Amino acid sequence: FTIEGYKSIGRYDPSTNRIDWTLGIGQDGTHMLVLDQDRDLMFLPNTGSNSVTMVEGVMAGPARATLTDIPVPGERPEGIDLSPDGRELWTATRGDGGVSIIDVASRRVIETLDLGLQDANRLKFTPDGRVLIIDGEAASLVVMDAASRAVIERVSLDSADTGDGAVLVAPDGSRAYLGLRAADRVAVVDLNTLEVTLEMPMGEGAGPGCMYWIGTT
Repeated sequence: FTIEGYKSIGRYDPSTNRIDWTLGIGQDGTHMLVLDQDRDLMFLPNTGSNSVTMVEGVMAGPARATLTDIPVPGERPEGIDLSPDGRELWTATRGDGGVSIIDVASRRVIETLDLGLQDANRLKFTPDGRVLIIDGEAASLVVMDAASRAVIERVSLDSADTGDGAVLVAPDGSRAYLGLRAADRVAVVDLNTLEVTLEMPMGEGAGPGCMYWIGTT
């Protein structure tokens, strides 16, 4: 988990109800994370420092962890995800409506995309290599082809403003669930037809900004 106010991350063990360790990152606005457990890597976007921190050996904590700070040309990187093959890390930059693409092997930004989004918020890969980006203020979902960097579709949502949303992709890649935080709703998008099939009210004040999939179907 991230400890944004203390520029740190930590690991919590639910079986013992204890925090195993904390690790200082030293960057401003470390807000989200993505973990590559197979390669023992973690990536952290730092919204206030305009950087992404790569932590090698993260599973063992401070004893083995090595930190590399990667400068990001865009403003306020936040939404972040790793490509299915583990080669590229994409981060949506909220301050300028674009995306920065990092080559994991060389630890540097290899491309920036100016998408003209009003609020490039959460970002998520699908198993087949597409990228989903929530544009909060425009209340839309941008669907991209990761290989060609081309925008496939912009899916409009019924809600006037998603706010700080969330994107969750079903394990089979058939559906995306969008947390529309400002509207207190979750929208379901069919990833075959790229149409919104359902919007589910969560209750006033629910603000669904984080979602996680439990199980495999």
